[in-house]
Amino acid sequence: MNSSKLFNWRGWSSAHRDQLASIARATPAAMIGYAINVTLAVLAFRNLIPAPKLAVWAGASLAICGIVFVRSFRSGQRRRERSESVGPRRSTRNALRYAVLLALPWSVLGTAWAGSVGDSEVILVALVVGMAASGSILLAPIPVAGIIYASTILVPLGVKCLFLTFDNHLILGALAVSYLAFLVGLIASNAEIFAERLDAIEKLKESVTALVAAREETERAAMTDGLTGVANRRAFMARLNGLCSDDARPPSYGVFYVDLDRFKSVNDALGHAAGDAVLRIAAARIEKTVRDKDLVARLGGDEFAVVALDVPGRATASALAERLVASLSEPIFLEGQRIQIGASVGVAIASENDATGDILLKQADLAMYAGKSAGRRSHCIFEADMLRSAQERQSLELGLRDALAKKELELYYQPICKLPKDEIIGFECLIRWRHPSRGLLPPGQFLSIAEEIGMANEIGAWVIEQACTQAATWPSSVMVNVNLSPLQIASDDVVHRIEQALRQSGLAANRLEIEITESSLLQNDPVTLDQLKRLKDLGASIALDDFGTGYSSLSYLVSFPFDRIKIDRLFVSQLGRSRESDLIVRSIVQLAKNLNCSVVAEGIETAEQLQRLRTLHVSYGQGYLLGKPMPAKEATELLALGKSARFAQSA
Repeated sequence: MNSSKLFNWRGWSSAHRDQLASIARATPAAMIGYAINVTLAVLAFRNLIPAPKLAVWAGASLAICGIVFVRSFRSGQRRRERSESVGPRRSTRNALRYAVLLALPWSVLGTAWAGSVGDSEVILVALVVGMAASGSILLAPIPVAGIIYASTILVPLGVKCLFLTFDNHLILGALAVSYLAFLVGLIASNAEIFAERLDAIEKLKESVTALVAAREETERAAMTDGLTGVANRRAFMARLNGLCSDDARPPSYGVFYVDLDRFKSVNDALGHAAGDAVLRIAAARIEKTVRDKDLVARLGGDEFAVVALDVPGRATASALAERLVASLSEPIFLEGQRIQIGASVGVAIASENDATGDILLKQADLAMYAGKSAGRRSHCIFEADMLRSAQERQSLELGLRDALAKKELELYYQPICKLPKDEIIGFECLIRWRHPSRGLLPPGQFLSIAEEIGMANEIGAWVIEQACTQAATWPSSVMVNVNLSPLQIASDDVVHRIEQALRQSGLAANRLEIEITESSLLQNDPVTLDQLKRLKDLGASIALDDFGTGYSSLSYLVSFPFDRIKIDRLFVSQLGRSRESDLIVRSIVQLAKNLNCSVVAEGIETAEQLQRLRTLHVSYGQGYLLGKPMPAKEATELLALGKSARFAQSA
């Protein structure tokens, strides 16, 4: 930027506008000084200049001074009242106009009476030059106004003095011209310096603006989840802690902990890209469900949280939690696939206890786990006894990490019988944990914990090895059934581990039957189907467990040739009492026949159920009536008898 830009108002910056504002603020005081100098001139020349002429000059000077003073004062008032400033074009015009008006009286004084005031010539020149100097310096931020002001006063004076033949007037004229040149140079120099400063100010402003923008972007990124665009844990805790520490606000807010159901199966089966898309959709649905003033955050993985305002009690909290569960349970259609996830929601209500943000979030987390344990797609509000349950769960987690090494895990075997003759054709292997203080624990009390702490595959591999080793000691006609969880099916080495277990134990592959649930299939996932086909290539049989309770889709029965379908105990328990259950079992039997696979009924507990199943032509059965899960030694002894536990006991 050079000084020429200062003569063009379009190039002026906000800093230069501030300079104009400072001139406007200084104008009233300058006008007072102007009036004082007029008064001094009248006193100095009252006996040297005719009174009428001096009075006219003084009156005109004071009138101009008064007009400028009043206009400047009013402009200042308007700026303060409206919080706005006059535009640069108008400021420039005003400055030029007032510069000429204010300079004219002093130009007239010097031009009209130079050479006619005798010994007061020095006073006259001093006044005129002083006014030229002071006014031009004041107007220096508007260089053209300063130069016009000084020139209007000094040029006429200098010209007249150069043509006067009195003593020293030639020198005075030369001094006036040279002083004008000095003032012009000074104004130009100041303009150049001011231009450089403006350049520096503008660059500094740009740097500061860029720095502030970068800082804001950094802070925004630091408080935002990069995948979903909602707040992250840091932002969530900052908001929650702020609410907790606000004594002026009543604690009418709630914390909602949202955990997506079956997300890991989706992520493992369909890939991380699909998993990320599901997380983005879930975040958008949560944001749409809550209000604008509520904060949604992703805490990590498939876990979200909401801090919702205006939640005074449980009724309001339950209503919002139900809406969240309903929204996240809606199907997701992704690249032609229908995905069903769902969510479990835990709630902590601030008004029910005086807790910190960390504790409220922990309470909501505990409530979510309690709800998930009771059944997915549900919500639960924190209760005090949940903390005790969490402590017990943590104790189980710590013990489970060492259970394998301490040989506390055991396998039990439940007979699978051929119904017409109640002959044992195999055993389903079921895991138990002999806890040192709690006794024998069923899988429902610890397998979910094993999945969460990453031990599911390790324990699953141990089960396969032990089951194959035990079955190898039984007659060659007896099979062993092993359940594989969705996590095991999704793992890359499951086929290798099963193949290794068969080889090390010497068990024939056709004596091993792998049981999977409908949820493991997840809409004909190609990875899962490929794993199952590889297991069939080994010679193992594949059974579909708990049929009718999962996704209830028949498409996977066409995609993969199962060897056996296991009817869930829910339908068996209603036989003879529910016409629908009889119809469902009959339909499953007919479906299996058409698909060239056999049927196993689970959960047979009464003789009536057994008779109904025989009538419906169910080939195989399993349940407490035919034999409870038992240690390997008892299973071996039962095999020696050749019949189910029911017939063995009656024999």
